[in-house]
Amino acid sequence: MAIHEIRRFGDPVLRKVSRPVPRVNNAVREILDDMLETMRNAAGAGLAAPQIGISKRLVVLDIGEGPVFLVNPEIVSRSDETQTGVEGCLSLPGYIGEVERPLRVSVRALDRDGHSVWIDSEGYLARVLCHEIDHLDGILYTDRASTISEVKKGEAEESQDEEGEGREVRAVFMGSPEFAVPSLDELVSAGVKVELVVTQPDRPFGRKQEIRSTPVKARATELGIPVLSCERVSDPDVVKKILDVKPDFVIVVAFGQKLPKEILSVPEMGCLNLHPSLLPKYRGGNPIQRAVMNGDEVTGVSIIHMSERMDAGDIALQREVAIGPNETFGTLERRLASLGAHALVEVVYLMTLGKTPRTPQDESRVSFAPHLSKGEEVIDWTRPALQIHNLVRGLSPRPGAVTYMDGKRIKIWQTRVHSGPSKGSYAPGAIIGVEGESILVQCGDSPIAVTEVQPEGRSIMSAAAFLIGLRSETRAFGGRVET
Repeated sequence: MAIHEIRRFGDPVLRKVSRPVPRVNNAVREILDDMLETMRNAAGAGLAAPQIGISKRLVVLDIGEGPVFLVNPEIVSRSDETQTGVEGCLSLPGYIGEVERPLRVSVRALDRDGHSVWIDSEGYLARVLCHEIDHLDGILYTDRASTISEVKKGEAEESQDEEGEGREVRAVFMGSPEFAVPSLDELVSAGVKVELVVTQPDRPFGRKQEIRSTPVKARATELGIPVLSCERVSDPDVVKKILDVKPDFVIVVAFGQKLPKEILSVPEMGCLNLHPSLLPKYRGGNPIQRAVMNGDEVTGVSIIHMSERMDAGDIALQREVAIGPNETFGTLERRLASLGAHALVEVVYLMTLGKTPRTPQDESRVSFAPHLSKGEEVIDWTRPALQIHNLVRGLSPRPGAVTYMDGKRIKIWQTRVHSGPSKGSYAPGAIIGVEGESILVQCGDSPIAVTEVQPEGRSIMSAAAFLIGLRSETRAFGGRVET
């Protein structure tokens, strides 16, 4: 794979209508792979072939769910309902515009292997698809934008420095896990001057207890941004270093520590927090996992103005997404990280223009999302099959749902709801049959299909393979071993 130069605004190739691809072959796949590498190198969410000088109807995108390759994409339907949002473009760096797009679109295309695919999209995915398919017709987002602004210079920055130049938007970024990395990347790509990153200290990791930096520290180091690791953000030395930056914003994404009043009052324009739920629902440190475990069908992200109370600040912006019936905590977390990063940039942009949306939270609708307590990961087979399915996908890829057989610990990594009723009378936890690579296990109301398991001390395997290799006469899960 190769990284190509991204063509900039004014290049004639961006205004040409791209040619259809007659067939998908190795040469086309090589272009798609190069496009993906180029897009990721530029920290983009989508890229069309004209942007690397190739006038073919090819698009790649990745909004946090893994790469999508589209050959000859065509929008076949779009909703009457629209949504106005902020867009940028790799071919016009440093600028952002407000663009009205359909809320939902359906796209027909070929994939990387030449197979027909159909994508029903909503919200941010629909926006990215419209943006990239426009590129194939020689249309830029600037043609549709109601406003276009330079990211680095908002109306809030009219004061001049000593040389008469407008100053950049300056920020301190606070975050620790992988979830926060897309937000840091998007802020930097949008032209925000991140002067300092504050994160949790390096800690032992894994069985070997190797000392590792947080993902945010690792990424900040790659970007050349100064990093401050601290156990307590309230320490006077830490507060002073943040004060010395004189930031316009303090931006917090999964930092893991409560900010003291001294820091909340530091930034000129305020402290913003990305929270992965539709507040006031699921305040607290575990909203994504709780949403999946509870079987929610909808969630989203909230950008809030921080206050001294946890997750209780006024809402600046919310974006909603559907949760798939088999979606795991891990896949949803990646989607929300990407969605939240773009929403965060949108709020920063609006605030630099003097537009500061604030909607107080409805305290009567507050709920909380605590971290897992001891024993929650253990499957109770007397519960309904759907509840067990939600528990399994809510604990994947970490820490994993747990059951026992003959006193040995077994992790259940993947299940699916079984449509048929059980035949006969079985105790909860009993293995009652095999379907392909899955085994059927009786729950409190009906069977569930268990697809992937991991016996203690062994690798993940299909449930059917586990059953074949089972030496014990026991054919039931359940029980618990206290340690």
